[in-house]
Amino acid sequence: MAQLSKEAAAQILFKEGVEQKEIAKILKLSETTISKYAVNGNWRAKRLSHTIKKSTAEEDALTALAHQSRIIRLIADKLGDELEAKNKGDVSVDDLKAALIPKGEIDALQKLFTTIKGKELDWSAIVRILREFSVFLKNDNIQLAQLIVPHIDKYINLKRKE
Repeated sequence: MAQLSKEAAAQILFKEGVEQKEIAKILKLSETTISKYAVNGNWRAKRLSHTIKKSTAEEDALTALAHQSRIIRLIADKLGDELEAKNKGDVSVDDLKAALIPKGEIDALQKLFTTIKGKELDWSAIVRILREFSVFLKNDNIQLAQLIVPHIDKYINLKRKE
């Protein structure tokens, strides 16, 4: 993970929907500083644009994945039908190899799946998960939360600097 400046980190969190007050607390900055960053960087408009683009990209990727899966299923069915029609009973190794789905089709599907699902956690995802945990902890055990949340904020800042 590349080191992020506090302003860049604040912008990522803002874009993800984290409240300015919470961003200030996490990054140990004033709310005024976060507000100035947001106004000067036109973050509200960028957040809206990001949300729309992210939603559209995810929908497009899922549509493409569904299409690729359907085509691969059709290829597998067709290859299986051809194999059965060709060899009623005695199937050679070469016939079986010829019935395999082409490697390129499988590779393309795997890449598409990885794009959608297999993404490594980025810094904003780590923050989002830890913030959700903090809220849970505050609702479940406020005394424990008061002890742990400062350490969570410290951890988040350490990850930002990596």
